Amino acid sequence: VALTKEGKQFLVEAEKMLERIESGVKQFKVTIGRIKEPIIVVMSPLLVETTLPHVLYHFGIQYPQYDVSILVEESAKIEEMIASKKAHIGISLFPSKHRHTQSELLLESPLELVVPLDEYDDETGMAVDMEQLFKQYSLFINHIPSISDEINHQIKTHFPSTKTISISQSYIVKRFIKDGLGISFLPKMITRREMMEGRFNIVPFSHFELPTVQVFLLMNKGDNVSHDLLELIKTSYIG
Repeated sequence: VALTKEGKQFLVEAEKMLERIESGVKQFKVTIGRIKEPIIVVMSPLLVETTLPHVLYHFGIQYPQYDVSILVEESAKIEEMIASKKAHIGISLFPSKHRHTQSELLLESPLELVVPLDEYDDETGMAVDMEQLFKQYSLFINHIPSISDEINHQIKTHFPSTKTISISQSYIVKRFIKDGLGISFLPKMITRREMMEGRFNIVPFSHFELPTVQVFLLMNKGDNVSHDLLELIKTSYIG
């Protein structure tokens, strides 16, 4: 038994009708509060160090009709998760390249040279010997994938004798700096808390122009994601 040509054509329409019915029933249940609408947000590990997780947490409390889940994934993989519908919203260090996805620049965060607490007194403003600083400490690199190549090239050019250590996670870099084990370039958006708590210092740096770290909001084109959540993410201070 097989479908006729006309039957095959109708099958496509029938499947669409069933999808619309299922979607309508689901939306009805959401409206009357029987089920929560899921929203999956996937973000770069770097964004875990910002206020963004707190923003998403408080959104879930304020809007109980949504079931907000947070996933952490490398920026290079986030767009594919959005395109394959494994997540609804992506917060990435890379813009969209897939034809079915779109991206919007959320913010640009400047880089800062972060050093152990006892190395620099920002109140006296005493000059720091950069050559000596980079010889004394190891430099932690490769924890910001969007700018790693550029920073590594500049370091090799200006401080060729620097010992570098590759670390993929920024929270580990911050811990090592606090323990006096090295220095690194970190975006301002993830150093605010430690600076307020006096955990490490920021050294003025002018040997070459530091790039900014860009953060992008990714979605599938045409997706109907909560407008309230999108506006909250766009208007929140992520630092």
